[in-house]
Amino acid sequence: MNTGVGARGGSGRARAGADVGRCRALLVAGDLPHAAVHLGRALFHDPGLASAYTALDEIVVAAGSSEAARELFKGDGTTVFPGNAAATIALIAEEGRVPEAVELLASVVAVHPERPWAAAPWFSPELGGSLPLPAVGGAVSAVWGAVEDPAPPEVAAALAPWLALAREAAARPDCDAGGLRAFSALARRLGAHQEAVTWCLRAEEREVQADGRATQLTLILLGSAHRGAGQPERAIEVWKRAVALAPGNADVLLDLADITLDQGDVAQSLRWAERAVAAGPSAADPTGAKYRAAVLAARYRAGRKTRRGGDTAQLTTLIDLAVAHPEVGYLRTCVERACEDGMWLRIVPPPTEAVCSAYGYLTGIEESHSLVTSVTATVTALEAPTPTALCRARFPAPTTTLSRWPQPDPRLPVRTDFGPPLWSYRGTEPVAAAAPPSPAAVALVHQVAGGVWAEPLIAYDRAAAFAELDCADLLGLLAHMPPPRDPNWRELQREHPLYWERFAQVWVCVGILHHRAEEPWAGSTRRTLLLRLLFGPDDWTVDAAAFALCVAAWRDPEQRAEIAEAIARRYQEAAAALGKRPTGLHDPLAALVLICPGIDPEVARRARRNLRAAPWTRPARALFGKRPRRKSG
Repeated sequence: MNTGVGARGGSGRARAGADVGRCRALLVAGDLPHAAVHLGRALFHDPGLASAYTALDEIVVAAGSSEAARELFKGDGTTVFPGNAAATIALIAEEGRVPEAVELLASVVAVHPERPWAAAPWFSPELGGSLPLPAVGGAVSAVWGAVEDPAPPEVAAALAPWLALAREAAARPDCDAGGLRAFSALARRLGAHQEAVTWCLRAEEREVQADGRATQLTLILLGSAHRGAGQPERAIEVWKRAVALAPGNADVLLDLADITLDQGDVAQSLRWAERAVAAGPSAADPTGAKYRAAVLAARYRAGRKTRRGGDTAQLTTLIDLAVAHPEVGYLRTCVERACEDGMWLRIVPPPTEAVCSAYGYLTGIEESHSLVTSVTATVTALEAPTPTALCRARFPAPTTTLSRWPQPDPRLPVRTDFGPPLWSYRGTEPVAAAAPPSPAAVALVHQVAGGVWAEPLIAYDRAAAFAELDCADLLGLLAHMPPPRDPNWRELQREHPLYWERFAQVWVCVGILHHRAEEPWAGSTRRTLLLRLLFGPDDWTVDAAAFALCVAAWRDPEQRAEIAEAIARRYQEAAAALGKRPTGLHDPLAALVLICPGIDPEVARRARRNLRAAPWTRPARALFGKRPRRKSG
């Protein structure tokens, strides 16, 4: 049954009840077709509403038969509104064709799994104990095939009756291996991990009893069940047995590449991924893109474990694959794996400036109910204007003594042909060229910058919300970033003061990539803004802009040469300060050089040499969530 959505509407018992009332009024008036329309809407809003099924019985009486009533819910003959489908299925069940009704209801669930279709009064989990097993297994397969692993909580709640149906069927002595596999796949998605493992083990036992060995499909699903249950070593052992049965199954090899990479065994993951590539394309991946992506991710991760670092060309090729095949979600998962724990790829370098420590110290004093009324500081060198200005805005402007003027002077921009710098100086005091942002811009940055990205393409997608801001607000946020509101960020600020402000600046710079996106890049406002920031005086906004430019280069190969040249030039300026004065810009900018597509290899070698003795300070890992697994059977 094709159950394409023919109308939109929210769910709710009140709306369903109102539609039932309209249905009955139209029945009194003799308008059966429109009465059926409202009944279908009622069942879409609330599939379990008892009065809707009473009204359905009234339609049957008015139409003269159940078959005639079903004609009223057919729609245009090509697509059926899900609520109409639910009405038709209820009539089929009342006609005694319950196995067919269960399978048809599963097809409706596959379209809208978040709705409680199994709340229909004719449906009962006890049916799993009496219906033909092929009907139950087929229905459950349709359900789990449309659900993510794991299912979102609202979907899991709606599908709970289907899991109960599976339990009834799995308990039958005549339940075969095929049914047990289907029930296991559903249980895994709904969080019933032990049942998922148990049912697959029973499927394996029955196959061994019948044929002397388990099928590869059962072993694949058993491995998935072990993985879902948090038993990776058992999953690996089972999947190895599955590979032994059919060495050319690239998808199983890919599962092994995934799980061993998750376990941190990069070398083993690479071997499995290379075997998947050698096995060749499959029906599920005719281009072989998934297998190539797995190899690239493992190779890049392996390179990052060495002192040499990852191969930028491998990362770039991997991202190119993901951009070229947006329909293959697994490619983005591979990008996430390659980027895991990577500086800039996943983690924005935390602040290292002394003024940030001072900010944290002064904040601690005020949290102890002691108001800071004056600050005196002696500094050996100027630090980035962003944290300096944030500290001055939060606490009384300090009386600052500079022990010596730094050279090369970090206050001077590298280039001004893209516009005046965001920061200038009045002596040692940084002065912003932008006014504070609007309240709407402040609300937006809190909304977007509340979470981290798993890989740069995700950052680009999420930063699209900044497209609604004008230049004044974008620059205003960069120069006057508000403090965090999220409790997790506030807690992290205790360890890394002003980290959120730095992190949010990066979000804004990535958001600039969406500013006036219709303009061709070469003369665009977004390009000009980012290059203006990149070539400004030493500041957090320099490397934030550099990261955004890297994202632009990943997304558009035509811009790579220009962007790589610009980042290389800015890095050379930052590197010139090494050994002459303290610089907080060099290390994070050098880390960006090592991931910038198309960068001059000699510039990358220089950055790598300069970074070898520079240990990174990493933020608390608790803030960064787990990446999703590849969806498997």
